[in-house]
Amino acid sequence: MSGARSTGGGAAVGAVADVVDDLRRRITLITGEAQPAASAPAPVNEPVPATTATLGVPAWLGRHLTRGGLPRGAVTEVTACPTALVDLLATVTAAGGCAAVVDYPQLSLAAVAATGGDLDRTVLIPDATPHTGAVLGTLVEGLDLVIYRVVTPVTPTAARPVEARLRRSRCALVVCGGWPGARLHLDWQVEGVTGLGRGSGRIRGVTLTGRAHGQGQPPVTFREQIGDRAGTVAEHLPAPLERAR
Repeated sequence: MSGARSTGGGAAVGAVADVVDDLRRRITLITGEAQPAASAPAPVNEPVPATTATLGVPAWLGRHLTRGGLPRGAVTEVTACPTALVDLLATVTAAGGCAAVVDYPQLSLAAVAATGGDLDRTVLIPDATPHTGAVLGTLVEGLDLVIYRVVTPVTPTAARPVEARLRRSRCALVVCGGWPGARLHLDWQVEGVTGLGRGSGRIRGVTLTGRAHGQGQPPVTFREQIGDRAGTVAEHLPAPLERAR
């Protein structure tokens, strides 16, 4: 993401304004017309509820975070792990939150829906270039969660105006890639799958290993199995995280 540039022409300014206006219309649509999900019995792996300071996350993640969720009004920097991000997006939208996915067309929306997510509460921006800063700044003002996959390195100059808007909002900005001054860092990866036999069967669960650290978050490592709701396995690991062989 590059910093703002002065083009000296009205066409570029008009283009940015059009992008922002369109995004605001889309945000109003999903936040104003979408209805809360109907109440249902709590699942075995019940998500951690949202608070004024944190955004609710899947239980497998929340139990390892000091605050129980992702910090609102701040950036969480993560490694790009589609399995974890799909479950996060599904959890937030299923609970009635509104989200956006920016510059991440590879993220499987079918998987989000299959996991129980509400795609009607999701704004998709496959390519925000060249207005990435304006797009992110607008989205964080009106949504609960924004997932952004870094395409080009984010400089402090480019990050500052986005963070200025973010601090005034209740949004959690999750960045896949580097972001200067991120408050929370989540490094996670798929370690293996369960349910597959030799040449048969289907995936019942995915095992993730990860590490969380940041401001107010002492370093902690974890191993979690997600997807197999009938038998969720959680295991705290001593730091540092052992690399999967």
